[in-house]
Amino acid sequence: MAGRPTLPRANARPQRGAAVILALLTVALVAGIAAAAVGDLGVAMDQVIGRHDQAQARQLARGAVDWARNVLAEDVNRGNVDHLGEAWAVKVPPTPVEEGEVSGELQDLSGRFNLNKLVQIDGPNPRERDRFMRLLNHLGVGQSDALDLANALADWLDRDDSPTLPGGAESSWYAAQQPPRRPANGPLASVAELAQIRGFSPSLVARLTPFVAALPGSDSRINVNTAPPEVLAAAVADLPLDTARLMVVERGRAWFTSIASVDAWLENRGLEHPDTSGLDVQSHHFLATGRARFGVAMVRMDVLLYRPSGQKWSTIVWQKLL
Repeated sequence: MAGRPTLPRANARPQRGAAVILALLTVALVAGIAAAAVGDLGVAMDQVIGRHDQAQARQLARGAVDWARNVLAEDVNRGNVDHLGEAWAVKVPPTPVEEGEVSGELQDLSGRFNLNKLVQIDGPNPRERDRFMRLLNHLGVGQSDALDLANALADWLDRDDSPTLPGGAESSWYAAQQPPRRPANGPLASVAELAQIRGFSPSLVARLTPFVAALPGSDSRINVNTAPPEVLAAAVADLPLDTARLMVVERGRAWFTSIASVDAWLENRGLEHPDTSGLDVQSHHFLATGRARFGVAMVRMDVLLYRPSGQKWSTIVWQKLL
């Protein structure tokens, strides 16, 4: 009997279809893994490049700060009077370097009112409080509000926990705020810290920022050759703001060489026996800023420099990398 032809099994076609689908899925999976591996390699390379560019940008920014220290050192050789016509006051515009650019500047913080002087080791400093209140007045703050703000700042700086009235605040008031916080009971580390103090709104802090500084120590004086008129009018009692503006204009033609020359100028404008005890013609605190771009990285470095009288090289008080 002839052999009967073999018939294909009914499930052969579905099996072949399943095998094709499985093969396609395998290929897709392998391709996905390969793509992920390539993607991870790309991310890793980007991270390596980013870290390299960041490191190079930091070096460039630090180089700008070192430049600033050298400029200040050279300035000592030219005399013991600091003014805005000197080389240190010239900003370095963005300068191209290989694969990037660098710029820098020096700001004289000795031309600003030092907020930390409101409190001394042995307690409040009434003279500096009055100067701070005059500065607030010149910036549009009323006398009553100025007193509240000065007391609140003094409480933030002093070591005790007894609020100064009116307007002062200590730990009990700050603990009840949202979010709760504690007064520093010590010097301000930065002007931005004012925003944590009772009564100092963000808009007020922004108005104050160009005129104030948070400097260590209580022996700093205001350089009459670099201070804005608002600070000068605050530093010298009974000095009208318009006269302070005239002072700024005239020092641009001939800067003050001594406090005696400042006294003579003020007396010629009708101020008898002006109190210039808070003024100086030298600067000791400078903010050096270095900005750099290298590849994909951008860096800014702020450094507070202190240059003591009679010394050539300034020391670094603190530095911030932004």
